[in-house]
Amino acid sequence: MAARDDSVIRGTLITSLIILVLSLALNFFLYRWGSTSSIEAERAREQLATSQNELRTNNDRISLMKAMMGIGTISEAEFDVLRQSASGDPEMEAIERRFLEDMAYLGPDVDPQNRNYPALPEYLVNAIRSRNDQYGQARNEATTIRSQAASDVDNARKAEEEAKKNRDAAIQKQQQDNEEFLQARAKMKEDGEKNRDEMTKASLALSALRKTAADEKAKLEGDLTKTRTIIETQRQELTRLRSDRFENVQGEISYVVPPGRMVHINLGSADALVVGVQFGVVDVNELNVEKAELKSQIQVTKILGEHSAQARVLGNPSYKNPLVRGDKLYSPFWAPGRKVRVALAGDIDITGDGRSNTDQLKAMIEQAGAEVAAMISSTGVMDGKLDSSVRFLVIGEQPDSSADPAADAKRVRAMDEISRLKAQATELGITTIPAWKLIEYLKGINDSITTPLGTDSRAADFAPLPATGMSGRNQSNLLPEIYRNQVEGQPQQPRR
Repeated sequence: MAARDDSVIRGTLITSLIILVLSLALNFFLYRWGSTSSIEAERAREQLATSQNELRTNNDRISLMKAMMGIGTISEAEFDVLRQSASGDPEMEAIERRFLEDMAYLGPDVDPQNRNYPALPEYLVNAIRSRNDQYGQARNEATTIRSQAASDVDNARKAEEEAKKNRDAAIQKQQQDNEEFLQARAKMKEDGEKNRDEMTKASLALSALRKTAADEKAKLEGDLTKTRTIIETQRQELTRLRSDRFENVQGEISYVVPPGRMVHINLGSADALVVGVQFGVVDVNELNVEKAELKSQIQVTKILGEHSAQARVLGNPSYKNPLVRGDKLYSPFWAPGRKVRVALAGDIDITGDGRSNTDQLKAMIEQAGAEVAAMISSTGVMDGKLDSSVRFLVIGEQPDSSADPAADAKRVRAMDEISRLKAQATELGITTIPAWKLIEYLKGINDSITTPLGTDSRAADFAPLPATGMSGRNQSNLLPEIYRNQVEGQPQQPRR
């Protein structure tokens, strides 16, 4: 039983060993078969990929070939790729190069999408047709030009023949003109000889006349120069004398001594100013001195320097219009370096009673510092001399008309005499003024209207002026600032 079991075990082992060997052999054969199959499959896949790449390349080439043949389009980018690609296929590269060379025949105006072989013949045909049209047009133009040239040549030949005819006619006319010119020149020479003799005689006569005229002209020019010099000298002197008006600004106030009773003026010893001369004062802002109203009168009391003097104020200037620095001065009875001379003409009434006060007026003028050089009555009788040294001619009032013929005739004679005196004064450069203007000035400097100073002054002469509409105000504040800022003997600038 035990042996039987061992046999069974050994048989089982042998059987298992045989199965194991067979299994190993089978596995080995299966492994070899699988490895071979895997290699073959990998080769098949590689072949498939290669075939697919070749197929894709062939499809691209087919698409490119179709586009070359007009089926499809090629973009500018694809053209750039063709110019730079190297496919490795010499035949395909040759086809691509030939395509690019052929497409270069198409002009730059053709789009890349339209560049293909079917479009090339049409483009070339159109180009040839256009060139043929241009050639035909050029040939027609050449024919026209040849025809025009032939016509121009014919015209030029005709013009040349006409020019030859005109030349022959001109030569003939020139010969005729030359003959006439020679005849005229011979006659002109003959006439020239005659005219030359006559011209020589006329030239001698003209030279004599010119010499006589030149001598006469030189004499007349010398006389004219002398006369013009005399006239100009007299005119300048007359202008200077006539410009000496009655109201002529001669100086100005340089300083007002507070409280305004004494002033300093800019005239002095260099201006031949002396003590006692009186001046009228006109406002500094007055432009027309002749029509200005006098602010006051001043009288020189002391000479301070070459261009400086002290003067006292005559009368009481208005507090509303006080004397200030810069006020203008004038005096008809004073002139620098010479004595003023005055002439009186006609009857002059000072008091208004209808009687002549000429003698009284003379005394007033002399008292003011001037001199009466001549006195002419209304009948024309002159006492003194009327010459260019007289500065003013004072004309009295004209007598009124009268019912008495004798008195009226006397009035007419007086008016004629006054007119004659005015004309004479104008010729001599004397300023003529009416008597009323001189009387008004003399009344202004009369001592009867002045206020004495010094020991003769009185309190009653300096009574306060009434203030109208100024109650409750400080009266000193109403004076001009330049007047308030003045200090005794020294001017100050106004406050700002």
